[in-house]
Amino acid sequence: MRGTRALWLLAVLLAGSMNVRGDEPEKKRVFHLDSYSKGYGISDDTAAGLRSVLRDKPVQVSTFYMDTKRHPGDAEVTDAVVRARAAIEAFQPHVIVASDDAAVKYVVAPYYKDGPIPVVFCGVNWSAEPYGLPTAHVTGMVEVVPVLEAIDLARKYFPNLRRLGVLSEDSLSERNNKALLEPKYRAMGFEVTYVMAADFATWKREFLRLQGIVDVLYLPTQGAVKDWNDAEAAAFVRTHTRKPAVTTDDFMMSYALLGLTKTQVEQGEWAARTALEILDGRKPADIPVVRNRRRVAYVNTTLAATLKFVPGPELSGAKTVN
Repeated sequence: MRGTRALWLLAVLLAGSMNVRGDEPEKKRVFHLDSYSKGYGISDDTAAGLRSVLRDKPVQVSTFYMDTKRHPGDAEVTDAVVRARAAIEAFQPHVIVASDDAAVKYVVAPYYKDGPIPVVFCGVNWSAEPYGLPTAHVTGMVEVVPVLEAIDLARKYFPNLRRLGVLSEDSLSERNNKALLEPKYRAMGFEVTYVMAADFATWKREFLRLQGIVDVLYLPTQGAVKDWNDAEAAAFVRTHTRKPAVTTDDFMMSYALLGLTKTQVEQGEWAARTALEILDGRKPADIPVVRNRRRVAYVNTTLAATLKFVPGPELSGAKTVN
């Protein structure tokens, strides 16, 4: 009888212990698959937006950086995909957030677009249709870069612009952008010279060459330019700028006169809010793909002085970079 009572008490204690643990809400798991690397402006801003929304939620976040800008070779990308899938398998997420084209092209599209894990993408340039998205299991925010608006802004101040030079990195996203945007530049009446530099020495050489043959430069990004040096690039541009340059990324404003930029934080915030909706039971199929909306104007005052540029009323609320 005494043994039976002891077993009963043990059972009660175990049940109580299980109830205590059961009362604790399970942390849902969000896996953030980033195409690039920590320290790169686009990746850092996306992560900041994601964290700002998820910080106080009962959610566990794991981030994996594919680092495809600095390691774009086929074997390197294949290795990154293998490691990313292993990390996903180990983490067992309830939702995947995939940021930018490489993560979507190399991981989401071939392995997860038909489930079983729901996916929210962000930072995919212009359209996700080339990747067969959206699907019943995948939704996201497409990134539309305000480059045509930025060039139009420059035209307001420099009305005789006819020859456009585009100086960027050599990467998957920039090759996609070239195919899509070059016809649009020509439709605006521009003669276009397109350069995708693999390394910093080439970027500097081409910057100098383009100064002599174009009327305006567009500087999209530099994350895949090998041996890039921010301080050296800024000093080089200050010394050699003779023509106006525009950009659509705030981290390129040290090298451009004008910026009309998207903000990657918006992408991270939207992806995080959408992931929370899915964790709350909403299906990706019921969440339409959207486009980014926010715009921020910038003026580089140092280059403005070099080019004797005086901002007008349309730039009265612009941020300044010196």
